[in-house]
Amino acid sequence: MSDEIARAIDRAAGVRVVVVITGDLSREAARRHAAEGLGACALGRALTSSLLLATLTKGGERVTLQLQGDGPLGGITADATDEGDVRGYPVHADRARKACVGRGRVVEVLGRDGVVNVLRDLGLKERYQGQTCLTTGEVDEDVEGYLRVSEQIPSALGCDVLIENGDLIAAAGVLVQALPAELGAAEEAATLVREAQHALRTGAIWDCLKRGGATPELLALAVYGRPVEVLGLRPVRFRCRCTVERVEDSLLLFSTVDIDEMIAEDGQAEVTCNFCGERYVVARPKLEQIRELIAKGPRGRN
Repeated sequence: MSDEIARAIDRAAGVRVVVVITGDLSREAARRHAAEGLGACALGRALTSSLLLATLTKGGERVTLQLQGDGPLGGITADATDEGDVRGYPVHADRARKACVGRGRVVEVLGRDGVVNVLRDLGLKERYQGQTCLTTGEVDEDVEGYLRVSEQIPSALGCDVLIENGDLIAAAGVLVQALPAELGAAEEAATLVREAQHALRTGAIWDCLKRGGATPELLALAVYGRPVEVLGLRPVRFRCRCTVERVEDSLLLFSTVDIDEMIAEDGQAEVTCNFCGERYVVARPKLEQIRELIAKGPRGRN
């Protein structure tokens, strides 16, 4: 099954359902960050959750999800757009390699004492940021809690990652939300959201992934329990925005003394992107050009 996100609706009940399949991109992220076991499971859930959050944005917006905990993993950051691009990384993947047995308990590596931060970049100077406390340490449940508390949206959100014999086999997530409606319809929608929440907490996604051949339609039915109208499908992928040019621009933030030390010690600069693990090497000639620009000051770079 290919990675994709499906937006659907139950018009009669006034409920929106979003399903995302993320097996390939979760494997790619785990490979890039050498994440294994529960660390890979936590990373997959965070990437999947951030894609679900990105469906709540308007076109061109970006959502950054940060979970910081007191467990060995330290935390996870995931960054997604409504176009289906996502990237992310665990803080200490090497400290969180406990085996993932069954559905896994991500709280063992993330911890329960910490915070959930959600940053929405609207493409403007100001950004919207919300924060809540971790309550379960299971990533998806805490993101669901964030939607209820910080954004006050009645929601059922769940993600699961299937790992067998150490290999990440599949990953997926589902978001169910009530749409604005009249009082009577709102009561029915709220009931359906609660039922979906129960299905998520009792392993509906996990069971579907375990059987194999999960599709957005099957996942939606497993969680929501009623037929929905699929409004559109879109591919999703692990994609980072880092480039050589961005790396070179970042070196302009250093002082001439810092650049001189890089040239003297290594004859080059090595920069590794946190989000994707890509390693960039800036050779001496380019470093010398960057040093000249720094020496000229901000006006000299224009």
